Amino acid sequence: MFDSLLRNERPTMISDSTKKRRRPGPSFCRPCFRQGATLVLIVVLLPALLAIAALAINLAHIESINTDIQVAADAAVRAASREYVLTGDKDLALVAAQQAASRNPVGSQVLPITAGDLEYGTSIRNSIGEPYDFVPTGSGNAVRLTTRTLASGSGTTISPLFPILGSSFSIRTERSAVSTQGTIDVCLVVDRSGSMAYAANEPAVYPPVPAAAPSTWQFGDPVPPNSRWLDLIAAVKTFNQEIDSTPQQELVCLSTYSDTTTTPVPLTDDFTQIIDALNAISMQFESGGTNIGDGMLEGAAAVSDESLGRPFATKVVVLMTDGNHNIGTHPNWAAGRLAEQGITLFTITFSDEAAQSRMKFAAETCGGKHFHAVTATQLSEAFKEIARSLPTLLTR
Repeated sequence: MFDSLLRNERPTMISDSTKKRRRPGPSFCRPCFRQGATLVLIVVLLPALLAIAALAINLAHIESINTDIQVAADAAVRAASREYVLTGDKDLALVAAQQAASRNPVGSQVLPITAGDLEYGTSIRNSIGEPYDFVPTGSGNAVRLTTRTLASGSGTTISPLFPILGSSFSIRTERSAVSTQGTIDVCLVVDRSGSMAYAANEPAVYPPVPAAAPSTWQFGDPVPPNSRWLDLIAAVKTFNQEIDSTPQQELVCLSTYSDTTTTPVPLTDDFTQIIDALNAISMQFESGGTNIGDGMLEGAAAVSDESLGRPFATKVVVLMTDGNHNIGTHPNWAAGRLAEQGITLFTITFSDEAAQSRMKFAAETCGGKHFHAVTATQLSEAFKEIARSLPTLLTR
């Protein structure tokens, strides 16, 4: 610098930034180094990440499969229970369970069901707040299905989506379901209006008197032969026989309606009382209108009688009519009241003069089913089918 001054030259100043730029150092790229380290880390961790992902997918798949297995078991045991209650045949119950399972596949497989998966017994509860308790007695009102064949691996096996640690395995879940033909209190609500004195195949118009009646017949006399009323009594006998043949004990009451309503037989397990009451009406058959809505309410009150009914029982009303509502409470409003009370309603229309669409609507409002009959045979079949299809419950 002094030499520069002596030569009248200005000294050259080197800034810190220039020094940094000129400072010698290694000739590698730091960002490139970081990218290379990340790639190595990804290569090392990728198999572990894939294994974790496969495990998570498998766990979700297994949970989905377990749900499908339970759904298939529920459907199969319900079908087996229904068939067993109807026929008492365990072989047919097994076939019904297998068919139901085939309609509810587990993934791409069908839940295997063998005779060893089904148990037959009794399922009861002591109050509405308690669960049903299944006891395998060999026969009774309930069927239990346990997926033992699937769990043992002796039937169809279900595989996960991915192997774990290079090895495959099978999903062998044991699930159980119980279907119970529940305890039921039933009220038969029947039409005793004047039209019931006529035959099913003739117009119910008075006058004239029913075709099968003597020319001097009038209301208040014994009901004529071939009348809808006598067809009804035969159908109720069929209903009682079906109910009486089931393994559980039902209680049944009888309500009737025309212009007015009455309950001649409260809830009872002596079904002969019901036939006796119907026969008594036959001896002095009166005329009257068709008060369907109040008939429904009368039946609901009778089946819900706390002094006679069982608080844990399912409440059912079976209503029969041969005509159109023409007096009293409207059936649609009455159906709403029954639905609010949790009462299941089955309806039967007898003869083509009956209001089928209205009765179908009432039944569906209350979770039941509507039947139509135009002959005495069809009427008996309707009552029989209702007796056989009274609510079946999944109790576990």
